[in-house]
Parts: sequence; C-alpha cells; structure tokens
Amino acid sequence: MNDITLVVMANEPDLLKKLLNALHRGARDGLISIADVRKFVSSPKLAEFQIRGFHGDGLVPVGDTFLDARTMLADRPHKTFAVPIQNWPEFSKGKIFVENVGFNEKQITRIELWPFDPTELDEDQLTLAVALSYNLREFYGEPRIAGAVDEVIRPLGFFVPDEEY
Repeated sequence: MNDITLVVMANEPDLLKKLLNALHRGARDGLISIADVRKFVSSPKLAEFQIRGFHGDGLVPVGDTFLDARTMLADRPHKTFAVPIQNWPEFSKGKIFVENVGFNEKQITRIELWPFDPTELDEDQLTLAVALSYNLREFYGEPRIAGAVDEVIRPLGFFVPDEEY
C-alpha cells in the first residue's frame, strides 16, 4: 500500500513515504502542509498530565523537550516525555498528579499518553509524531512552538502554514 486512504496513527509503517506519495500534488514549493497531514494522521497525544518529581528515566522526550533539543526553542522548566498507554497502569502507580503548576516550579514532569511506544519510531517518524502532537490552540498560544515545529519538519518535506501561527 503506497497511498493513505484512511486515518492512521503516527506509527504507521513507511508513513512518511506514504504521505509524500499521497499528498505531493498539493505540495507548495515542494513541501506538504502539516494541516493536510492532519487529515490522514491522528495526533499521538491522547492526554497530558503533570506529575510531581522527575519521572523521565527511560522515556522518550517529546513536545517542547524534543523541540528544544533540535531548535532554539527555550524549553519550559518542566520536561516532557511520552508514556505508551500499555505502560500507563504501572507507570502511574504512586505518582502525585498536579493540576495547576507555576512556571518556576522545577520538580514537575509533563507526561503525554501515547497509543503506541515511541521507542519503536525512527528519528524522522518521531519528528513527525511530535509535530502532530501539537494542536492549533497550542500553536496560536505560543507561535514559537509552531516555528520550531516548522523548522524540524521542513527537512522531511512538510511545513507549518502561516495561518497556524
């Protein structure tokens, strides 16, 4: 199967190749809008939580933490990691979940719940998955995030359109 006709998850085998094949006709300057990609690929972020303490050992950095390692985006003081849903029951045991967190509170880990294990993705597919984990509200609320996402997905053949900033 070279084309995508149904909505798939971000861990779909050969996803980038399939997207480039299916969406190349709508490409602008050789790049495909992330808005078009969202029509075919669901966000991997099912939910997000804030947990007291540092709980990133053995987890994959995602969100702002992923972007900060690859761009000039200054990450917030709370690191973000993905936990696969199949590991959630064990991971969440004994954790203290926090609703409202001050910006300067350092002892907080942000956790995104994903439907698959992000360790199974290669760097390019993880990059696209992280890009898709952001929604328009997050882009509008912090345009620097949209710019950082644009920076990391352009080498893959995608871009964030101006109207999403």
